[in-house]
Amino acid sequence: MKVVSWGEGSHGDRDIFRGLDKSNMPRGLYNRERKRRALNLDELYGRHGESLYRFLLFKLGSAEDAEDVLQESFCRFARYDLRWKLIRYPRAFVFRVVRNEANRFLKRTLGRKEGERVMASGGARAFASVLAAPNEPDLALLLTRVEELPGEQKEAIYLKIFGGLTFKEAASVCGVSANTVASRYRYGIEKLRDAMGGCDEG
Repeated sequence: MKVVSWGEGSHGDRDIFRGLDKSNMPRGLYNRERKRRALNLDELYGRHGESLYRFLLFKLGSAEDAEDVLQESFCRFARYDLRWKLIRYPRAFVFRVVRNEANRFLKRTLGRKEGERVMASGGARAFASVLAAPNEPDLALLLTRVEELPGEQKEAIYLKIFGGLTFKEAASVCGVSANTVASRYRYGIEKLRDAMGGCDEG
């Protein structure tokens, strides 16, 4: 199985997920006529489009829904135009926008109560939506264990490891403090370490 390279970050934490294959992830599509704007949407998509699409797939569990919400999000980005220059942390901002759009979509399509339940769980199918089903038993077990985490911990792990965001950026996305995101992340990682370590000992 292909070993995923996670890039910069805490290699000890990322090693937990080493071996899970992202190579067959469906790719999101976004086409828009180029216009002369302060905000270049083509460039924005080239920089963030795929990572935003995968985050939406994590949140929504459906490739079709993820593409629809991604397109809605880029329409929202287009409204910022000249104001884009005032955005201090663009990467955190675009993740926050698509997260908000995903939450609105869930409430609109599932109803408020069910939408909020899915939001609280961390996603419709969460990691199972964005990772290929692993053949190795240990990795399959890891995927099961990570889905059992509280939604806020799953989201923190996703944003940090798969989204490549800093704790400060992830905090901006989730609307909480950096310390809160860091705690969610570390508690989640520790639970996974304990769960997988316990299996090894057995």
